[in-house]
This record gives sequence, C-alpha cells and structure tokens, in this order.
Amino acid sequence: MDEKEVEAIKKLIEKAYIEGIHRTQDRETVETGFHRDFRMLVLDNDELQKVSLDEWFPRVEKMKADNPVMWAGETEHKFHLVDVEGRAAVAKIEVHKNKQYFSTDYMLLYRFEDGWKIVSKVFTF
Repeated sequence: MDEKEVEAIKKLIEKAYIEGIHRTQDRETVETGFHRDFRMLVLDNDELQKVSLDEWFPRVEKMKADNPVMWAGETEHKFHLVDVEGRAAVAKIEVHKNKQYFSTDYMLLYRFEDGWKIVSKVFTF
C-alpha cells in the first residue's frame, strides 16, 4: 500500500470531516474533501436514509443544540484503518467529543483527477 496515498487520505479526512464538520461546521472546509454527490447512509428503525451534505448540516446543528456541552469540548479522533486499492479507499475513524465517545465512522473514498474525495459514510454511535 502506498503510504503517501494513506497520508493524503488522513489529511483530507482531518480537514474536511474532523475540522469542517466536528469543529467548525464550515461548509467551505467540508467541501474541500467531500464529493458533491456524497451521501451518508443512515440506518433509522431498519430504514435506510441517504443524506446529502445539504441535509447533513441541519442534522449537525440539531445535535449541537441537543447536546451543547459535548459539542463545546475538544474533538479527538483515531484512525483504525485506511485501506487503499487503486482509486478506491476506505477509512475507519473513531471520534470522541469532550472526552466522550461520539461515533465510529466508515468513510468510502475515490481518487478523482483533482485528488481524493469522500463519497459516502456509514457510522455507529
């Protein structure tokens, strides 16, 4: 596996996802690493929802409003896996907010002409 590609993916996730979603909720930062056709797959009562970036931002705002103490604290993350094969990759990331477990995320990525982009995500709390 190409360690250069692995490092590029980690940096992209740290900027677009950890910084953009978890720390700042800055749309421009998020868009640096997420493909415009990104969909997060959400399992809710055995039903699968496909959530776009436009739909995800209000969900994040609601989570912040519902638990401001957790969202006010530091966000930490740990990569458990980054696996690359050709132009496809998967990353497993554990996220903690304010010293509390928040989620385990599985990100799917493709390498486009302009670099790696997150195209989908599933998660568990």
